[in-house]
Amino acid sequence: MQTAGKALVYVLVFLISALILSPLLFTVAGSFAVYWGADMYSAGVTLSWYAKVFEKFGHTIGFTLVLAFCTVLVNTVLGTMAGYWFYRWKSRWVFVLEELLSLPIAVPGIAIALALIQTYPAMRASGALMLVGHVIITFPLMFRTVLGTLRTKDFRTLDECAATLGAGPMYRFFHVIFPSIRGAILSGAVMVFMLSLGEFNMNFFLYTPMTVTLPIGLYEAYSTLRIELGSAYTTLFLAMAIPLMYLLHRLNQSSAFSRNGGV
Repeated sequence: MQTAGKALVYVLVFLISALILSPLLFTVAGSFAVYWGADMYSAGVTLSWYAKVFEKFGHTIGFTLVLAFCTVLVNTVLGTMAGYWFYRWKSRWVFVLEELLSLPIAVPGIAIALALIQTYPAMRASGALMLVGHVIITFPLMFRTVLGTLRTKDFRTLDECAATLGAGPMYRFFHVIFPSIRGAILSGAVMVFMLSLGEFNMNFFLYTPMTVTLPIGLYEAYSTLRIELGSAYTTLFLAMAIPLMYLLHRLNQSSAFSRNGGV
């Protein structure tokens, strides 16, 4: 009976995995087809679609990576320091403010984009408004990750002990707290990068011809009705996303990360 139960679990896991992964595998396979019709490889195999991706949308990949890296840098500083400050702040209102700062992740990107356009229209052309939008929607990931890690252990005692020895707030953070939570900060940075990399709704309202991001380019590739071109673009996107997912998995599984508190 127990063996049958295990077999059923394995079958369900296999079926669910196949259901999720099959569309991605077909997309990758279609990126090598000369023409994706009734028979995917009836016209042969080619790599030309990848060359066309770089020819038409190469600038979108570079801009997206720069945008994602800038978002990570800003939120690593803001999210980490905000989490540390909230952890040290003793007030009954702290939980209310936490929820307010976490709201952007629950608000549709379209709503945030329209609010930003109405508030800071002059910043749109340069792409700075898109960076502000990415920082806003990804801030809760870093903030919650750091704050949650600090609350898993009694870091306040370490902080207070260092304070009694004359260490200032910045010294205590960088020499006492940071070494213990750097795994959580790196994990939060990876999640911020991934969310920024794949954000579409906000970008669709904020982009200009000079600030096209990878998801917008992907949309334009599919909208041309050349599914082979879109498939090649999607495959390149997966080539960037999968290593990040693996890195995030390793961070959560590593003994160093578990010892530092986890998330």
